[in-house]
Amino acid sequence: MAKISRARRAALQRSAYDLRRQGQRDDWPVARIAATIRAALPDILPLEAWRLAYGWSRPQAVAGITALYQADGLAPPPLNPSMLCRWEHGRYPPGEDYSRMLCRLYQASAGQLGLRHARVMSGTGATSRGYLHLKDVTATSAASGNGYQMTAEDNAAALAAVRESVQLALEAEGPSGGPLAAQYLNAALGYYDASYSSFPPAMLATEVHRTRALVTTMLRADQPDEARTELRRAGGWLSALAGNLAFHLGDYPAAQIHLSTAARLGTAAGDARLTCWGLGAQAMTSRAQHRDAEALDLARQAMEYADTPLRRAQVLAWAELPALARLGGQYRPDAIRVIGRAQDQMAADPDGTQPGRFGFDDAELRLHIAEASLLLGDTGLAREHAEASRAATRTGRPSWAAATLALAQAEAAGGSASDAAALAHSVLDAIPTDALRQTSRLRLRSLDQDLAGTGTASAEALSLAERIRALPQLVPVGRISDEPNGR
Repeated sequence: MAKISRARRAALQRSAYDLRRQGQRDDWPVARIAATIRAALPDILPLEAWRLAYGWSRPQAVAGITALYQADGLAPPPLNPSMLCRWEHGRYPPGEDYSRMLCRLYQASAGQLGLRHARVMSGTGATSRGYLHLKDVTATSAASGNGYQMTAEDNAAALAAVRESVQLALEAEGPSGGPLAAQYLNAALGYYDASYSSFPPAMLATEVHRTRALVTTMLRADQPDEARTELRRAGGWLSALAGNLAFHLGDYPAAQIHLSTAARLGTAAGDARLTCWGLGAQAMTSRAQHRDAEALDLARQAMEYADTPLRRAQVLAWAELPALARLGGQYRPDAIRVIGRAQDQMAADPDGTQPGRFGFDDAELRLHIAEASLLLGDTGLAREHAEASRAATRTGRPSWAAATLALAQAEAAGGSASDAAALAHSVLDAIPTDALRQTSRLRLRSLDQDLAGTGTASAEALSLAERIRALPQLVPVGRISDEPNGR
């Protein structure tokens, strides 16, 4: 294969990302996404196309192969991202044993992956309890279309494998870390961001705290200034994740601490996006504690760091609009203006969306407009945007649950109590209780109160009330790691 420049490689990666995003929207299985990438971008060979179809980085794929060896009771192989890069670019082929593991990891045949070894078994034909995968939020759904579902045990092992990659790098490079530890740490951050909704909040929170503890260990060692700045940035994003997870577990004091840390570390590292997101998330947490004026002030601070149309749309809809809608009264005209501004900023962004926990898209924009419209008393607008948000999200995802419950509240406000209860039941049927976030629980309780207030509770509403009362309490994650504020 002719050598391809770095600029061309970067362009191919962006094009493959766009094709994968299109496939996700249309609910394609991974095999179809990989085939589409190959057809549209023939410079990408099959092995790389499959990795890109899952949305994994090379360090994540290497961590997945390492986990497969460990699950089989074998010592991890001397594999690194550079070796995988050479295989993907056709410089030389992997050996038969590595080829077998690649088939298992990608759940594909040797032929699909462009591997030479005809005797390699297809990963789709033989599975075991130790069959581990590193899946992000969309790859999980796509892979399940190929017939494989991750168990809770697999989820925990996949998360542990990500952290253990950073730990292994630290063992090799020493307590202060080095290039490999930095590479794997950034890969872990990307994985947590993209996979946020794929794991129960408590499970993911535990791993995020453990990974952040590794950053704290590195910060306690002597570091060049540039490396220390990068570690503070990584620690800040991990604190942002820890704070958001605490919020979804209903632990608001912990959420506020972690999110404040994230914003401070963003400022210290010169990362405006992190500062912006941390302040916006603090506004969300203040709002949940009914400190609406404080939430509005934090939202407007966040806007000072929003340096792209998409980020401005996010801060306006996620942080400022809900605070204005809750304050009501004299702030109502401001809330209506913010809805228009958020829509304008969303339309002005050249990409229009960004995946992951720290991203933003039209479905989330419409959710926030729907919920604000409910507070402002515009039931019709709330229903319109909730329906659009729900239609744009995959059934069973947390975002789908949020949009469905917003639609249920709009139906209840419009007098359709039976439809509202049925929608809420569909959420409880689809979402496991350990994955049902505090935000959805609060929406359910609010809906239950709305239905009870009608005075003519239906059988569906009474059954819903019983199911809500029976939900087990969320258990906040304890203090596992120090805040990386020092040094």
